[in-house]
Amino acid sequence: MTTCLAESTVKGLILDFGEVLTRAQPLHLVEDMARLAGMAIDDFRARYWRHRADYDGGLTGIEYWARVLDGVDVSAATIEQLIEIDAASWSDFRPEVWEITAAFRARGGRTAMLSNGVHEIIARIRAGRHLDTWFDAVVVSCEVGHCKPDPAIYRICLDRLGCTAADTLFVDDRVENLEAAAAEGLKTLHFTGDASVQTLRERLRL
Repeated sequence: MTTCLAESTVKGLILDFGEVLTRAQPLHLVEDMARLAGMAIDDFRARYWRHRADYDGGLTGIEYWARVLDGVDVSAATIEQLIEIDAASWSDFRPEVWEITAAFRARGGRTAMLSNGVHEIIARIRAGRHLDTWFDAVVVSCEVGHCKPDPAIYRICLDRLGCTAADTLFVDDRVENLEAAAAEGLKTLHFTGDASVQTLRERLRL
């Protein structure tokens, strides 16, 4: 294991992607997807989330959208548009958290991104953000075959990060993910939006 260098109570930092490193999906993009799918927005959202865990677990975009659009006749071009808008909807980055990540890493801390995510989106994020300049480890559910809150994904992340659970802070917006992380011995922070940015700075002594 790599030695953690930060002179702080917290030596490793693991960040969720959606709604931590990014903001929530912009409503207008969700509305755009619903319109392309020919659905009322409430129906679309129900279908979108009903199958999302399987998408995070490794379904292709084509397979996922076929499930969401079950019973709706749309073209292949429309599915490609849905994939593109979906990716854009998870790209409203929260710059303050990225800055905190960079500052913590510059001080000698170890950083990781741990996300329930899908191939089509993570490929775009990697291309646009050069994640290796921010993180020592990037663990995405669709690539490792485990989704939060499965304990295995936290163990994979810690192993790649090179820090012990007791020395590592995990930041996520979902309580079930935090509870699973705490059961593995991780320190946790429930991220509830912009108001949590200062709390994160304080926890990291930045």
